[in-house]
Amino acid sequence: MSDSMKLIKDLHDNFDSLASYPDDFLITLFEHFADKVDDEIQNELFTELMVKYIEVSKKLKESNKKLQKYSAHLEEMVKDKVKDITASQVAVIHALVKLSESRDDDTGAHIERTSEYCRVIAENIMQTGYYDNQINDVYAAIIEKASPLHDIGKVGIADSILLKPGRLTGSEFDIMKTHVLNGYETLACVEKLYPSNKFVKIGMEISRYHHEKWDGSGYMYGLSGERIPLSARIMALSDVYDALRARRVYKEPLPHNETIEIIARGRGTHFDPVLTDIFLDNHDKFGEIYDRLTTTSR
Repeated sequence: MSDSMKLIKDLHDNFDSLASYPDDFLITLFEHFADKVDDEIQNELFTELMVKYIEVSKKLKESNKKLQKYSAHLEEMVKDKVKDITASQVAVIHALVKLSESRDDDTGAHIERTSEYCRVIAENIMQTGYYDNQINDVYAAIIEKASPLHDIGKVGIADSILLKPGRLTGSEFDIMKTHVLNGYETLACVEKLYPSNKFVKIGMEISRYHHEKWDGSGYMYGLSGERIPLSARIMALSDVYDALRARRVYKEPLPHNETIEIIARGRGTHFDPVLTDIFLDNHDKFGEIYDRLTTTSR
């Protein structure tokens, strides 16, 4: 029993005897009693509120844990779904591009090999610190997936030119060069539908500029140095390495060591010096990729 309740009981039991006390004493007694009861009521209410608050807090904490767990599970499901969609899209793109490449690629593995070359260069650029304002892990992943689009414009080139076993005439070469515009314009149509898609943007850069040269002697625009997008400079080196190594209707394949020498001579003229140095430091990886993917494609 609380002190206030005991006091109430005492007052009740001795109520008749209170009449003998002076009025001032009774007023003081009742004021003290009222204050004491008010304090105890407040204390009891506060205690009950704290108990309820703790109970509610525990329930909210448990609910938040369940919500966080559900959110994490949902986020993981979304990520998995996006990965599935992305993988299927890339697979379709590779299949379509490979179909076009099969017209002038004896091995049929050109796009797989150049994709891996691009990834090797991009990953090693990050380790050097060069172009750190342009490249990161996301960029490296995108260029690997977008690189197969580099020659998509060749679908518009006639077989008589694309598969010609001998040297092209000047007019034939002019037609061949239009494949960079064909590919770019095709992707530009897609970019209008998806203007914020980085995959498409890098694909456009690669398609349009991968035949430009560091010294400005390439085509179609005669760009030089860093005016050529980084993605296209990476693609240029990767494409040339594979073209030199592969058998084509107009040439025999070159061995790895001879290909290294040709690319080294192109440092600062055909190729970005930084990328050339990265290639020379990692040429064994290029050789491994070529051998592995050429063997598995046969």
